[in-house]
Amino acid sequence: MPRPRSFAKSRGGATLIAIGLIALTVAAVGLSVAALRQGRGPGDVDATVGPAPTFTYAVRTPTATATPTASASPTPAGAPGAAERFLSVGADAMWRATAGACGGAAPVVERSGDNGATWQSVTPTAKGAVQVLSLTSFGGRNATAVSALGANCTLNTLRTYTDGRFWEPYPDIFAVDTYVLPGERAVIIDGTRIAAPCATPWGLRSAGSTTAIVCDDAAYRLDGQNWRRLAQAARAVAVSGDTVYIAQTDAACNGIRITAHSSDATGASDLGCTTLDAADAAGPLALDASSSASATVLTLWAGSRLIDIAG
Repeated sequence: MPRPRSFAKSRGGATLIAIGLIALTVAAVGLSVAALRQGRGPGDVDATVGPAPTFTYAVRTPTATATPTASASPTPAGAPGAAERFLSVGADAMWRATAGACGGAAPVVERSGDNGATWQSVTPTAKGAVQVLSLTSFGGRNATAVSALGANCTLNTLRTYTDGRFWEPYPDIFAVDTYVLPGERAVIIDGTRIAAPCATPWGLRSAGSTTAIVCDDAAYRLDGQNWRRLAQAARAVAVSGDTVYIAQTDAACNGIRITAHSSDATGASDLGCTTLDAADAAGPLALDASSSASATVLTLWAGSRLIDIAG
């Protein structure tokens, strides 16, 4: 660190320097205000500085041991509704959201550029977002979200290329986007309507040719136009390549078990049991799969924590 300079030669010299510093400060403030005024008006700014993080970022290795309960059986959790969670981890930023509901609880979208140490609220309220139906990171630090907008809950795709500060609608992308149709027994996959395997589907995740969903507490993979059941007691799904990852409960796991289902495998690969408090295991969950050339890393959002799991 450079050593501070000494300004003790004379009282008059110190006074002149102080005046100069004040003048520079005033000029800098004026330039900053002018720069901000060149952008959009305050009503168009979506990003706001949020409070301290609502969860801590923890890297944990799933434990192979768990407390078995011979007579216990998983309790169906049901669709989370407005509390549904979304998590998407990009190379340079993490995005998370709670869905909200049209005419009900407001959605919350947040972004972190430091692996979850701090978070910024970037909910696209300026665009009238009242419900989030999907949230996906792309390009390392950008995000796209299918959202219900305004009093009429009109569906459209919003994208941000400014770290969530500004969002813009993209009707052309919405026309080929992927999301669950609110209140309907159907989903939209790449712009095509497909019947869902239950009345209240949720947790839809899709990447490339692999699509998975949660329906009546079961995880399904889409094969063509048909759904193939993969596992019961599903709490969240994620996809990467041709593999569907499932966060699920079972009687032998005091928390959440993660399993991997590849398209050409007849069974599941057990990635271990992640120990959680009962309340966190029973609450809304989100699972994300991010892949590199060497490995796939799963990130589970449970309760107030993020937990990394080797895929």
